[in-house]
Amino acid sequence: MSNPLAVVNEYFALVDAFETSPAAYAAVLHPEVVQTEYPNGLYKTLQTRSLADILHNLRLGRELLQEPHFEVSHTRLCDDGSVQVEGQWQATATSDLGPLLRGQRIIAHLCLIFEFKDGLIYRQRRYPCYEIL
Repeated sequence: MSNPLAVVNEYFALVDAFETSPAAYAAVLHPEVVQTEYPNGLYKTLQTRSLADILHNLRLGRELLQEPHFEVSHTRLCDDGSVQVEGQWQATATSDLGPLLRGQRIIAHLCLIFEFKDGLIYRQRRYPCYEIL
């Protein structure tokens, strides 16, 4: 899959399904992928995640959340080959954890920037703004 927009869309489909199999991500994530999440309402400090860390977070999400959905509002393919995405992610908490209560709806307004290497996502920067309803 060499089309950056197709790679990003496939990645979103896997994340929405809380897929945790490393093999499922082989077609979209570079083995040396780094995901950087900037401080926000859930994480007070900069978070840097490897592929193993990304999959671990998805496992946690699968256990703590239901009905995840990411809706893209804007996508831009940049001249340097990177992809910028704006959208809104939502899910419902299945149990009490930290500031979350069972049944609460979590909404994140996201700006995501993807960089590619060998046709796969190599770097991802996440700028989330969370709402907990």
